[in-house]
Amino acid sequence: MLSIALVVALTQVPDSATVRHADGRVPPTVTAVRVTRPPTVDGRLDDPMWQAAVPARGFTQQIPDDGHAPTDSTTVRLLYDDEAIYLGARMWDDHPDLIARRMSRRDQLLQSDVFWADFDSYHDHRTAFEFGVNAAGVKQDDITADDQMFGDNSWDPVWDVAVTIDSLGWTAEMRIPFSQLRFPQRREQLWGVNFFRLVFRRNEFSMYSYWKQTENGYASRFAHLVGLRDIPAPKRLEVLPYTVARTTSPGSSVSGNPLAARATAFGGAGADLKYGVTSNLTLDATVNPDFGQVEADPAFVNLSAFEFFLEERRPFFVEGASIFSFGGTGQYIGFGGTPRWFYSRRIGRPPTGLGAGGSFGTLPSATTVLAAAKLTGKSPGGWSLGVLDAVTARERGPFTDTLGTVCAGPPGSTCATDAEPTTNYFVGRVRRDVAGGRSGYGLLATATDRAIATAALHKLRSQAYVLGADVFHHWHNNAYTLNGSIGVSSVRGDTLALQVTQLASSRYFDRPDADHLRYDPARTSLTGVSADVAVEKSGGNTNWALGASTTTPGFEVNDLGFQTRVDRISGGWFLGHRWTRPGKVFRFASIAGSGGPSWNYGGDLIQFSAGVNVFGQLRNFWGASLFAFHQNAVLDDRLTRGGPLTKEPESWNVGGNVFSDQRKRINAGLFANYSHAAGGSWSVSVSPNFSLRPSDAVVIRLGPSISNERTQAQFVDKQRDSVATPTYGVRYLFAELRQRQVSLTMRTDVIFSPTLSLQVYAQPFAFAGDFSRFKELRAPRTFAFNVYGQDNGSTIVPDDTTLCAGYAAGGCYGVDPDGPGPAPPFALSNPDFHLRSLNSTTVLRWEYRPGSTLYVVWSQSRSAFASYDPSYGGAGELRRAAFRDRPTNVLLVKLNYWLSL
Repeated sequence: MLSIALVVALTQVPDSATVRHADGRVPPTVTAVRVTRPPTVDGRLDDPMWQAAVPARGFTQQIPDDGHAPTDSTTVRLLYDDEAIYLGARMWDDHPDLIARRMSRRDQLLQSDVFWADFDSYHDHRTAFEFGVNAAGVKQDDITADDQMFGDNSWDPVWDVAVTIDSLGWTAEMRIPFSQLRFPQRREQLWGVNFFRLVFRRNEFSMYSYWKQTENGYASRFAHLVGLRDIPAPKRLEVLPYTVARTTSPGSSVSGNPLAARATAFGGAGADLKYGVTSNLTLDATVNPDFGQVEADPAFVNLSAFEFFLEERRPFFVEGASIFSFGGTGQYIGFGGTPRWFYSRRIGRPPTGLGAGGSFGTLPSATTVLAAAKLTGKSPGGWSLGVLDAVTARERGPFTDTLGTVCAGPPGSTCATDAEPTTNYFVGRVRRDVAGGRSGYGLLATATDRAIATAALHKLRSQAYVLGADVFHHWHNNAYTLNGSIGVSSVRGDTLALQVTQLASSRYFDRPDADHLRYDPARTSLTGVSADVAVEKSGGNTNWALGASTTTPGFEVNDLGFQTRVDRISGGWFLGHRWTRPGKVFRFASIAGSGGPSWNYGGDLIQFSAGVNVFGQLRNFWGASLFAFHQNAVLDDRLTRGGPLTKEPESWNVGGNVFSDQRKRINAGLFANYSHAAGGSWSVSVSPNFSLRPSDAVVIRLGPSISNERTQAQFVDKQRDSVATPTYGVRYLFAELRQRQVSLTMRTDVIFSPTLSLQVYAQPFAFAGDFSRFKELRAPRTFAFNVYGQDNGSTIVPDDTTLCAGYAAGGCYGVDPDGPGPAPPFALSNPDFHLRSLNSTTVLRWEYRPGSTLYVVWSQSRSAFASYDPSYGGAGELRRAAFRDRPTNVLLVKLNYWLSL
């Protein structure tokens, strides 16, 4: 019944249209004129019907001289017929030879003069469909939501545009089919509209319906577009079938692995579909999707207890993602433990692993997405709806059963076991905007259901559900905002799955000194709550914010969301001031301070920090930012990874960024950071970046990065010992860690035309970790340690002949924690290592007809890993990664064809 009611609400038409902005101003009006014969889209604006169009003039600068008239004027005209809306824009320029017309890939309008047209066709004052073009004819299109300026540029509608540069400046002519927009089906339309222009050489940004830099809002401040009437229902079905061929040539394999991959070939097909269920509801679906053209993730080493967050890059899941956004505490306050309620990379994640007993195995890099569908829509009455459902396949991995415990056969037999079950993922989001988009409330529901059929998968939760509600309210000309949200989670599964859940790094229910936590190995379900609230002043030159957030120990969203820790109560504040009018020295400047405390549910203070950040851009367009943050000495409930509390020493973190004039063909920047803790830990990193544009069609970017770090207490292992009574019968082992890293990110774009481009990405990466001065925690709630071989009569012997039997040379230390005392000696594995890798992707993209694309992709990966070896070759490791390690090559050809039915 709820879904039926939502569909009905989405098709309803409001009784009357809002005629004023949120601040009470009467918006300007733009009139579209119907024509019987459309203009030819050639960028010349010489068709006679343009003379009948009503011109929109009177742009106003926002940057740099807020509120002033622009240096050169702009005129825009709009026409329409039954099929499309047509836009003609004349950008006058006294020096047309200086117009920046640099080529780029679609949606990357860098270092160019640009014109944009935005349509709020829902007329909800919160959503805008943006169409842009630069003076070289390169397109940009995106959808903005929540009355924000920056949106989702993964949206690629099918539309036409042409530009011309002449003695008066430049012109742009657009044809935007009504089928690519969403609007209520009624006789007379009322839309929001706005136009924007960037003159790149002056960094001059102007707009038709103007608001100040210090004022908030976007679609809510648009002009009104009138004159659209009797538009027939547009075509509502688009199909994008594709076919793909892929070959893989593997490089070096794990030594001795009988299942090492051989060269393989693969062919497949699938399709994407877009269907307008109603004029306000759109269904997007994909069957057997392939994302082989997506750039590889950056290389990294994660020695923490927490998962590393990776950005979503797959087009189906990126497009329209903003409609599923939930909660948040505004633009100024961020709490490190706040959960992300929907994290689409869970769908099609890498399989979790092989069953017990196998020492060698192979797994695909991602779980197969069989099909996925999204139903999204928004009505002029303020309702928005987003529903996503996806099904991933059961994955099985072959492995060699060296113990003879899984396969039906003697030890050494090869068989397959489940590595990931068939899984259904569901996300539903509904929101109601009221008062012209100034207030609203909504619900979010997610569900993960896994078909756990074998014992090998009992460690996975079978069901995970989340339900949340959020509200927002803007007032005083959108200068003030109140945000709030609350949600509850529930997970279920086998006792093994709930043991894994309770012992996960986000909660550590087994902490021996945590009276507020209880580990129950017989548990089969877990529930929790998370909530946050914030109020902020984001309008004007002086801004501030106050907020609070909490997540109970049982809250869990990692099945379809992302969280690093729970068991947290946090407060936060922000105070800042900005100067937006150019002065004698700076074009723009700001200063801000922020901070706040956090406690766990046991009342332990686990964070208390404060910092300051200053930013300034000089009149010559160079700029810099500086920051400094201070962390008070607090308690750490994660350092021992399930053990007792420790003390976290006081620490400082300072750094900054400087950048040159981004308008130049050669520009550069430098980021540097230094941190130091009272316990002796320190780190320093330097990351310069360079951009070179040798021609209007080629851009080369280089981003080297070097870091050096010493950590005084890097967790290594746990050793149970009843003698270790101060630490609850467990020795918590640490080491001093010296870690060094070097990488180089390289990107080259060669643009042959607005529809044909070649992009090359490569990242050589090297890392070394050198562990020394092994030690154990001396007592809870301290940062004191007993160093082996130095304190308490202890000894540590490399390759101890008795304790290290079975270890490779250099792979073990024999440790006696108290010498002649009662504690038993034990073997400690040597955690030293170094690694290097090179990942590269080359993509040729050709849009051979509107909406239809050919991809030719070559990706290569090289890597080498050495245990027990902390040697570090610096930049030489990058050279070795590129030329010494054997590569794995993948060649992919993907062709799709756009059909509008």
